[in-house]
Amino acid sequence: MGPFWISFFENLKDCGRNATLFIVTLGAIILGLVVGLAVYESDLRKYIIPALPITGGFAIVWVSVAFRRARASRRDRLRHSPLSDDELRVARLKLSKHRNVRSP
Repeated sequence: MGPFWISFFENLKDCGRNATLFIVTLGAIILGLVVGLAVYESDLRKYIIPALPITGGFAIVWVSVAFRRARASRRDRLRHSPLSDDELRVARLKLSKHRNVRSP
């Protein structure tokens, strides 16, 4: 790795930024541009450009299903009822006894 890149990563770390995420994102954008230009300049654009709305529709459906599953799992986590006053008292008593036994 050249001195430019070493100083670049050190500067990003000193600023509190995540250099890995930045470089991966930058690489993905450049790769996307290169692939986009290659498709546009070839005859594949006749087939790929009409398929983009269909692919986008599948992506939207997939993201919405994933979002709904995440919300459902979050709701299931919150279904446990809170402890009653008696259960809280017993739990606190057990915790304080356990702490007193460990630290003589």
